[in-house]
Amino acid sequence: MAWCHLLIDLYGCDVKSLDDRRLLEKALRDLSDIMGLRIIVGPILVHYVGEEGSLSGEGYSGFVIVAESHVSIHTDIRTGYASIDVYSCKEFDVQRIEEYLSAAFKPTRIEKQLVLRGLTLEKAAKRA
Repeated sequence: MAWCHLLIDLYGCDVKSLDDRRLLEKALRDLSDIMGLRIIVGPILVHYVGEEGSLSGEGYSGFVIVAESHVSIHTDIRTGYASIDVYSCKEFDVQRIEEYLSAAFKPTRIEKQLVLRGLTLEKAAKRA
């Protein structure tokens, strides 16, 4: 099986939710639970304030390292934007993750991409 890397961009989010450390930590734990992933480290959250006019904005970057790979979130409270990466060697329900994030952060728009990784390894395993 290929590894799945889900990239989700949330636009027009409730800014208070993007600046709520407890909610962000809970979201990282909840996403791991929804997917059945085993947290090894985290959640780790770091608050960052970019310089005025900086593209990096202001918000949090957070991670959990799981046995099956990782879950990360980056927020920008200046723009109401969040990017979430879910990377796992286990299959997971993309719609369920999207529904969770929608309820937690109330975005006005969601964009997502699912990238399959490790395809060469998968092909090699099938030949063996």
